[in-house]
Amino acid sequence: MSELPIIEISGLTKTFAIERRRYGVKNILLHLPQYIHDRAHRRLFTALDNVSLTIQRGERIGLIGHNGCGKTTLLSVIGGVYRRYQGEVTVRGRVSMMLALGAGFCHDLSGRENVILNGVLQGKTVAEMKALMEDIVNFADIGPFIDSPVYQYSSGMLARLGFGIATAIKPEILLVDEVMAVGDANFATKCEQRINGLLANGTTLILVSHSPTVIRKYCTRTIKLDHGKVVEDVDVASL
Repeated sequence: MSELPIIEISGLTKTFAIERRRYGVKNILLHLPQYIHDRAHRRLFTALDNVSLTIQRGERIGLIGHNGCGKTTLLSVIGGVYRRYQGEVTVRGRVSMMLALGAGFCHDLSGRENVILNGVLQGKTVAEMKALMEDIVNFADIGPFIDSPVYQYSSGMLARLGFGIATAIKPEILLVDEVMAVGDANFATKCEQRINGLLANGTTLILVSHSPTVIRKYCTRTIKLDHGKVVEDVDVASL
């Protein structure tokens, strides 16, 4: 009997309401007729439109398409960030996400404290994250800033710390959104080594990138989205 796919998606549709203005409780009470009107006439944006996919364990997927086509929304659904949608999504594995610089960080906490927080949010225990701390700190290589609040970090420092956390927990599914475009050549080399190690151990990769070079380096299959729909699902050699 063949192994079940690590990710199965059927008829996935995700919409967002486009609000004209923000309402607090006070404003709702003061402008109740306008609030009712705006709620009744709000526009909906369909980020994903009837998407169906099957991804096998160990596959390396490059997710491509123009800005706003639904790539990050799809990663967010797979990663459990969005839980309200139409359709069926089944994920059979531990997920680690690098969706955006600074995502998942509490900016008032130190880098070291955020390592613990991020790990716990992704299902690890405090003890497990403390055991991984040295590896993550060495990977991030941000010196004494590891004990400073992360609002003081540059984009490159956030990328190094976030990537170190996401890959140190040895996920079964790694979701990466454009983070490899941030940082210097040394960081890119460290990322490549870390990702190759995970792939060698069977991690399933879903990588969003606008760079055909990056997609060819890490992926074997490409899925192209256009206005929330899958319009192409081919071998990476077709790029």
